[in-house]
Amino acid sequence: MTVERAGLAPDWVARKLVTCDEVRFAAGALWWLQSDPDHGGSRRIMRAGLGGTARAVTPPELSVGGQLHAYGGGDFAAAADGVWFVGGDGSLFHHAAVGGAPVRIAAGGEQVQYGDLSLTSDGVLLAVRGHDSMDEIVSVSPSGETSVMVRSSGFLASPRLEQGMLAYLEWDRDQMPWDGSRLRLAPAGSGTIGPGAVVAGGPQESVVQPSWGPDGHLYFMSDRTGWWNLYRLHSGSEVEAVAPIDADCTPAPWEGGYQSYGFATHGEVVLTITDGITSELLSVDGAGGQRRLAPNLTSVKPYVAVADGSVIVIGSTPSSPASIWSAELAVGSTGSAQRVGPEPAPSPSWTVSPPSVETVGSAGGPLRLLLHQPAGAGQVPLIVRAHPGPTDGVPLRLDWTTQFFVSHGFTVAEVLYRGSTGQGRAFRQSLHGHWGEYDVDDCATVAEQLLASGLATPGAVFISGASAGGYTALQAACRPAPFAGATAVSAIIDPVRWEKSVPAFQRPHAAVLSGPTGAVLPGNIRRPVLMIHGTRDTITSSDDARKFADELAARGDDHDSLFLEGGDHYLSDPASRERALRAELDFYQRVIRHGTA
Repeated sequence: MTVERAGLAPDWVARKLVTCDEVRFAAGALWWLQSDPDHGGSRRIMRAGLGGTARAVTPPELSVGGQLHAYGGGDFAAAADGVWFVGGDGSLFHHAAVGGAPVRIAAGGEQVQYGDLSLTSDGVLLAVRGHDSMDEIVSVSPSGETSVMVRSSGFLASPRLEQGMLAYLEWDRDQMPWDGSRLRLAPAGSGTIGPGAVVAGGPQESVVQPSWGPDGHLYFMSDRTGWWNLYRLHSGSEVEAVAPIDADCTPAPWEGGYQSYGFATHGEVVLTITDGITSELLSVDGAGGQRRLAPNLTSVKPYVAVADGSVIVIGSTPSSPASIWSAELAVGSTGSAQRVGPEPAPSPSWTVSPPSVETVGSAGGPLRLLLHQPAGAGQVPLIVRAHPGPTDGVPLRLDWTTQFFVSHGFTVAEVLYRGSTGQGRAFRQSLHGHWGEYDVDDCATVAEQLLASGLATPGAVFISGASAGGYTALQAACRPAPFAGATAVSAIIDPVRWEKSVPAFQRPHAAVLSGPTGAVLPGNIRRPVLMIHGTRDTITSSDDARKFADELAARGDDHDSLFLEGGDHYLSDPASRERALRAELDFYQRVIRHGTA
């Protein structure tokens, strides 16, 4: 048996990763962040007039995006007179609309990071300034004068100021914001204000994405019912559900700047709905009536912008990668979204076959997955992919890494295992205390059922995962079956050790997930393992990965490793991605050859 057939070239796939984030409508134009291999992976702010051509606002040598709370977000705020943004070192910059180069307004670095930017109606910038042991909300005047508005020993996010009232989020340093957070509201005077009154949230309720609506009311997402839904705060403390639904309207807030809803005319609100696999756009009118928008999109990122009768999102389909899309809001319009850029490059003689959404039974209840199969596939090698969450999803969109392995004869199953986002609070928290157990069980269940149905080749079933998914893959390799080998990219190896080394934002996550499974020990590995890691990974330790790989190598020659000099946690640069793809494919083919020799 062999899968060594012609498929997509790894160098071509590695250079296909164009990403878009944080689409906004401001000053009569669309703005978004875009990174692509043609500019060394640098992240630039793009601007396009409605119906116009996009152009880069910031230079490629100054990549946009800091590391506030480890993952950054809310990295720019645009106005008619220019754009504020956070640089790669966490510094705050202003780029005037009338020529010139960006000007550094406030320095960032290892000890200080800016992010979560927003502008008030009178042009004052609000930002979160993060320190090692506290956060601050600061205001920055157009002249660059900075003053502290709020200071907290916890984490702060989403400052929104209108009509003299400051709304913001706060959560304790022993919790993640998707487990428990507070929405505070305070009158904004001169100087530092005290803690605002809590108007929603608590240790058992996650509140995210506050925003002032055009009606003067404060809106926010809350999972008080077990699902993240949109609410409206009336005068006093009266809270009203805008669109109650047994579904999540936003994913877990790993980054700042998420805005999963937007305001249209006549009291209409546009919001996203996600189930961890598919996303929908929903319009809700002032009377609560609902209608679906952009039905041709299957995945929508948590950014919604409304502009001149249209809704603008970052969306994708099973056959097209993420891009900027626009859909008309008018009742009676076709509703389908139209791409406004960037245009995807054509693929070299490869036809993408959309995956199927499958459900299998498991000990934890119904288990959903995306199943990507080669054309005309019968019994072929299988890769089960554990997403890098655990509070992540498996969006139904074109992913060229998946297509790479499908083109080389593999079926790929992406599992929405317990702990994933998009299935409500209880499902999201079901992995607490069971990391390395329930996630592995779910991935193994999918593999076993695909084997039983004749869709996977015995002895050629693999598991692959990155970051937290890498830990899942390594724990799976400690079991005798059903996997023949495991690929672990940027993997967590020891949750307890990782908890002590990660940025403060993520430490509660490590603590609440950890259970009796504990660290992966080389002596417990029972299947061949490929370790891939970048040497400049700031989330998981490349030194720990190298030590682990060396100990595995000393136990036999079934294992392999690839350490990418200068590579980051996400293997962002094309050269790292290309080498990783080649190594993973070679690893599977070697295991298959040895298994049939």
